[in-house]
Amino acid sequence: MSLDNQETTQDFTSKTLTWFGAYFISFVGLLHLLLSGEHFGYAVYLGLLFLANFAVSAVAALGILWTGRRWAWLLGAVVAGTAFIGFLVSRVFGLPKFPEAAGQWFNFGGWMAVGFELAFLAAVPLALTRSGRKLVEKEQHRIDAERLPPARQETPEHLDLVEEEMRDIRNRMAPDIRDLGSHLEPRALGERSKQSVRARASGFLRKLRERG
Repeated sequence: MSLDNQETTQDFTSKTLTWFGAYFISFVGLLHLLLSGEHFGYAVYLGLLFLANFAVSAVAALGILWTGRRWAWLLGAVVAGTAFIGFLVSRVFGLPKFPEAAGQWFNFGGWMAVGFELAFLAAVPLALTRSGRKLVEKEQHRIDAERLPPARQETPEHLDLVEEEMRDIRNRMAPDIRDLGSHLEPRALGERSKQSVRARASGFLRKLRERG
């Protein structure tokens, strides 16, 4: 793969993760903003916590979108993780001044927020770790290769992908091939020995006939 194409793919991967992360944490904050009024009716501190979730989520989203720095992703992870744990605790044990939350698992707004929280938490290791970015880049290469028309599939980039896949296949098949060879080699030696004995016997009989 050429250096230009590799840089293009890395840039696309970075932008994709940035937009996904910013959108996910933004939706987490917006949902808490929409639900804050309802929770002010249960307890003032709950309404304030929901507003704080919105404010910090907005900071994290802007930080991810504008800078892409690690601190923004980690801030978003703290917000999403705290909100998710708080949701579980409220449904299992209830909350101060809101004990009736216990057992209320069928809450559409709450589960929608949980979905975005878990999606953001899943995107964090993809964005912050080298192996996560490599995984996204590899998937993008596979998608790009599948979209290539037949006339363009003989490009160097595609050949690199094919070579990489073939290398993986060879590595996976190597133990089986060695095992098969260890079983076939004694049989091959036995067959060659039989053929050699037969050839010598035929030569010996031929000489006897000629003398006779």
